[in-house]
Amino acid sequence: MRSRSLLLASALIATCQAATDDTTTTTQYNPLRYIPSIALTSVGLAFYLPVTVAMFFLIFTKGAKYMLYMAVGALCYCAGLALRYPFHSHPYGLGLFIIMNMFTILSPCAFIAAIYMLLGRLARELGMGKYLLVKPNKLTKYFVISDCTTFFIQASGGGLLSSHTTTMENLGRHLFLIGLVLQLVSFGIFTLLCLIWMYKVHKHAQSIWLRDELAGKSWRQDWRAFASAILVSCAGILVRSVFRVVENSQGFSGHLTTTESYFYILDSLPLFIAIAVYIPFWPATYISDSQSHITPDEENPSSHELTTGGYDHSKPSENRKERGIPTTVPVLRSDYAAVRNADPQYSH
Repeated sequence: MRSRSLLLASALIATCQAATDDTTTTTQYNPLRYIPSIALTSVGLAFYLPVTVAMFFLIFTKGAKYMLYMAVGALCYCAGLALRYPFHSHPYGLGLFIIMNMFTILSPCAFIAAIYMLLGRLARELGMGKYLLVKPNKLTKYFVISDCTTFFIQASGGGLLSSHTTTMENLGRHLFLIGLVLQLVSFGIFTLLCLIWMYKVHKHAQSIWLRDELAGKSWRQDWRAFASAILVSCAGILVRSVFRVVENSQGFSGHLTTTESYFYILDSLPLFIAIAVYIPFWPATYISDSQSHITPDEENPSSHELTTGGYDHSKPSENRKERGIPTTVPVLRSDYAAVRNADPQYSH
């Protein structure tokens, strides 16, 4: 009896040891550190695919071709999610993991590039570039360059992560983390610039701040709604960026890295909000595709109204009232002479 008990105990110990070995193997040799859920993957794609299709549709029907960056990025993110299906069945495939991981981690760089283009364009559209701490054309240029730089740093680090040597793998992890931190700092500065610009327009240019409201436009057509959408988008990107920095700082075996739910709650969801917010507030509604039209001088947005009084020298009409020149707006002497010479019926 005692020998049978010893055999049974030995068998139980061996079974537990085998189960422990299997679990260790799953976490040790699976580069993702967990088996992706088919259900969660399907839910993620159910959200992202319609938004991606809607973006391409709006680009080709309403305009805003610069949003192609975001649309292509969303398509790549969908590809990264879709690759979780085959990875579920083959969780030890390093090549599959690298491609899947690159799609989900690097595609938000395209989201960020598109967002960087929006603030400068909106400021130029409103003639409020003077309230940006950086000139609109340079604002877009500087931040897009920073986005490309952090993209290549992350891509280089991600490539080294696939190395079979511990030294190169650790180097890749640190390089990737540096790219994420730089991206977070850069985007944080951009968000701060956006907030400061909106505050200054609200404080110093009430006529522009209330322009669409006074014109009787609906709240969805008000440029302030679009500016608020940009801020919501920025918030989503910042949440995701902070998550990725903390996750990678914990290493490959950290709690955030090894728990799938955090990926969807702190990565997929904030990014989804960051891009989906532009579907009801499409940029082409507020920003013209061609910004070559005449706008008030960005350095002195009031100079156009004060010096010309709205007078179009190329189209003189029969009388002043038909031209719609406000009688209370001051006109400089040079423009006074131009008005007099352009209209023979004009009398002092």
